Amino acid sequence: METAHKKARAVIIVLLVLTVALGAACVWLLTGDRAHRNHTAELRPGNGLFSWHDEVLDANEQTTLFRLMREQNLTELYQDIPRDAPVAQISAFAKACEENGVRLFLLVGEPEWALDENATELCAQIQRAALMDFAGVMVDVEPGSTDEWKEDRAAVMQTMTRSFVQGKAFAEENGIEMIVCLSYYYDDYGLEDDLETVVKHGCDALAVMNYDREDEIGQIETEAALCKTYGKRLIIIYELQEVGKYGLEEIHTYRTVGLAALKESSDRLLGHYAGQEVATALHEYRALKEMAGS
Repeated sequence: METAHKKARAVIIVLLVLTVALGAACVWLLTGDRAHRNHTAELRPGNGLFSWHDEVLDANEQTTLFRLMREQNLTELYQDIPRDAPVAQISAFAKACEENGVRLFLLVGEPEWALDENATELCAQIQRAALMDFAGVMVDVEPGSTDEWKEDRAAVMQTMTRSFVQGKAFAEENGIEMIVCLSYYYDDYGLEDDLETVVKHGCDALAVMNYDREDEIGQIETEAALCKTYGKRLIIIYELQEVGKYGLEEIHTYRTVGLAALKESSDRLLGHYAGQEVATALHEYRALKEMAGS
């Protein structure tokens, strides 16, 4: 009887120890995750860099990446991540970005997404970014290459706008940001109403591909005014890739005039739009490396 009593006491003690240990482990996990999220939330929006290639997932390449970002005052990275990239590698990269004060966004987008008003693939990528605990998504959908755009721009713009609105709502549900990247000429096509809807209901920030050095302030007046009206951040994108690539002409890129000229331009534009939240972004990482001689 006494032996049975001792055994019962021993079992109770073991259970108590396990319960305490499990509780401590849960607390550690919860507070650790909360601390990570709180630290991430402390990183403020800033200037950005596009990166379409996965070499930055390599730890050695990250030394160059973060050095160049510091030198150019860039604190956001819009990074394409292959679907087959190892989870451990992505996690290590996300941690490295956080440690270097960089807000990490998943860079996504295909021309065909403009034809899907249900935003099926867009929402899938938003969920992917949320599961990877990224700050958000940079959505670069360029419908100009589709046959549908050539036949009826207005119809495609309406469909794409509905897609962005659905994506923005889904991103909000998942607790991440959605930046929409557009060319500067949509208002030139008479698509101002849809452009306004995108800014008002379809994004947290608008990134404009301001790829023409002739009238950099005037080209984005409509987009800047809409962002100011609806309290959205405006990101002005500068092209760095070489002349001839993807049909780029000398006037479209800063490749030949250099980073000093780009700095003069960005200072001028930021000064002109000083009354609202404006940032700049560089397109893209490989081109920046080449221009910086890295």
